Order: sequence, then structure tokens, then C-alpha cells
Amino acid sequence: MGIRLNPNARVTSTVRCKISDAQIRKHMRDPRVRQLKDERHSLYLRFNANRTGGTWWLMVYEDGEQVQLRVGRWPTTKADDIGDVVSAATVQYKRCNVVSFRRFETVDQLIDWHVQRQFRLKTSSKERLANIKSMANRHLMGVFHGEPVMSLDSHVIDEELIQPMFDDGMSVSYVKAMFNLLKAAYATARELKHITINPIAEIKFKQFFPDNFSITKAQVRECRLSTDQVPTVLQSIETALPNERLLVLMMLGHGSRIGETRKAKWSNVSFRSKRWIIPASDAKSRVEMVYPLSESMVELLQSYREWQLQLGYEGEHLFPVSWQQDAPIYGALASEWVKNVANGWSGHDLRKRARSVWTDLGIDYLVGEALLNHAKGKLDLVYIHTHIDLKKIEAISLYHEWLKKCWRTCFRPVSIDQQIIKKAI
Repeated sequence: MGIRLNPNARVTSTVRCKISDAQIRKHMRDPRVRQLKDERHSLYLRFNANRTGGTWWLMVYEDGEQVQLRVGRWPTTKADDIGDVVSAATVQYKRCNVVSFRRFETVDQLIDWHVQRQFRLKTSSKERLANIKSMANRHLMGVFHGEPVMSLDSHVIDEELIQPMFDDGMSVSYVKAMFNLLKAAYATARELKHITINPIAEIKFKQFFPDNFSITKAQVRECRLSTDQVPTVLQSIETALPNERLLVLMMLGHGSRIGETRKAKWSNVSFRSKRWIIPASDAKSRVEMVYPLSESMVELLQSYREWQLQLGYEGEHLFPVSWQQDAPIYGALASEWVKNVANGWSGHDLRKRARSVWTDLGIDYLVGEALLNHAKGKLDLVYIHTHIDLKKIEAISLYHEWLKKCWRTCFRPVSIDQQIIKKAI
């Protein structure tokens, strides 16, 4: 049976059929067929000039006029998925009288475009760019891969992004950052007219929580790491890679923040004066912080530096993103390192537990606050200028001895082992 052409179609070479991927491939080989018309919808698939794919067009009739809506491209949007796209496009059209996918068919394409655009603009810090790239690659693009651009709504976001991330133990702040990245990508695409409808413009993060739930209070959580669990933590990092082990041990051993620790530089570590400086530019409080280094920590750091040199890394950072790049690991990767050895606790829980142990050891309250680099009042500053340096040294030495009682070999030096080197690379 020959091809039946529809003489009344907008394009003369039109074949009416129940469009499927098999039908598309069949008629794509025939140069006489310009487009397919679906028998179930006012939907057309128009082949491109090279006949390698096509564009989905939905015809909407209103007030006696026909409007063409471009709703996707084949083969990115398969025939089996086009029904959902048509439904979403029809709803959006009724709301706003216009819809167009213009440049993007799927959510992951939109996210990828947004991230690449941020890198080209270079208006954000390297740290921020690395974080959004990590969030996009590790989560958003995978979660919404192949999801039609116009299909997102609060239900889809909740089912595919919000709830699964909470089930994986991610914090409210991290989930919110992910949601905000998704919102920003859509808003930018709409502003630049790459899409003419933003289906998630009215969705707010608080919609995903009960009315009596306080998102702000949810950030203040009890420490998920008890003092009795510290020996288990020290044991678990024994078999970790040297860089992961050192990151966790420095955070637990000094109560330092993960964002400050991951940026540590060798130029700010002095083996002679036995101190580690966090410059104001890297500190959350924007105030320089000086941590004393115990004898045990100095020995560990020296062996770790030798380990890096054996690997061929002679750069500035204690925790480089790679042996070829002289840049610190980004936040998401640092959190991943912690997660590799953690059992339900986070990097911030290490800081909380350190503060609690200092209190148990009888370390002065103001000394503990100084080690956490919390903001100081005028009276505190007087105390700090006259006593704090010596008191901090005494506190860290006492605390590190306590850690060694929890796990005798916790500060053992890094061994220059060929197997470990291969694993790290």
C-alpha cells in the first residue's frame, strides 16, 4: 500500500497515522514525506532538512485562529513521551495563551545551559561556580534527565527531588540550594526568552513543608555524633585515603569548618611555629584564625606533605581538586569525602562534638569560643589579647591527647605506600 498524502494539510507531503517511533523511522526514509500528522491530537512531527530528526508542533485553535506551538524535538522527545508534553503545553497555553520551548526540550538541557552560561559570565566566584556545577552534575541533571521542560510542577519536584534528597540524609539548606538553582535556571531562561513560560515561577520552597514546620529552626539540629562515637569515627578513617583522613581529622582535631579546612594552604601552615592560619578571606567570620598544632598533628602533616610530593604534587593546597590542578576541592566534593567515612553525621557535627568535648575537659568557655572563631565582644577581646594564645595551645594539646586515648593511632603518619598512591590517583 502506497503512502496516503493529506491534500488538506498545511504542508502537502503529510501522512496521517498514529505516530510512533517506528512510524517516524519508516517515513523519515521517504523524501516525499515532509511531516506526520497524529490521528489522536492536532500534533505534527515535521522532519528537518537533513532527515535526521524533526520538530514536534501542536496546533491550537482559538477564536477561529490556528496557533502553532513548538513542543519538542525528535528523537530527544520520543513518541511515547509526547502525550505528556502535549498535555502540559495545552495547560500552559490556556493559562497564558502562548508557550514555546524554543531552545530546550528537557530540564537537563536547560540546567546544562544555565551552568555553562554562569561559567562564561564569570560573575560568580570560582567556589560558587564549582558548587553549582557539582549540584547540577551530581543531582539535578540526573534527576530530571529527559524530563520535558514544561512538565515540572510542585508534585514532580517534590516526588523526584525534594523527598529523595531528604531520604538520603541531606540537610534542609543543601536541598534548598538545589531548589534555588533549579528556579534560577528557569527564571534566566524565561528572562532571555529561551522559554516563554516558566512553569515553576510560583513554586516556593516552603510549600514542601507542613504549615507548622519552621525551615529556619530545622537548620539548628542536635549533634548527630555523640562523644561515645568518637573512637568509632577515628577507627573508620584509619582505612580512608590520606587526603580524606586528614580533612576529617583536622576538622575534628581543631573544630574548624569544612569550608575553611578544605581551603588550607601550605603557606599558612608553619611547622616551626606550630600553627595553622586561616586568613580572613577564607574565614566565615572574615576574621583571621590561628590554630595551634600539636606535636602529633605536625608529624602527621609533615608525612602528608611528603606523600603529596611522592605523587608529584608540589602545589599550594593541602586538599587540591586534582594532582594536576592547583586549586582546592570545592564544597560538594569536600562533603562527599566526609560522607565516604561518615555514619549518619556531617562535617559540622565534628565541629559541634569538638566544642562539647572541650567543655567536658574543663577548657575555658572563652577559649572554646576563640577556637571556634566566634565573634567576640569588647570584654572578650581584652581577655584574648592577654591570655588566649597560651590557653589555646594548652587546650589543643589536652584535646589531642584525649583523642589519642580514644584511638591510639589516630595521628599516625601517612606511610608512603605504592598501593595507596595508585588508589589516590
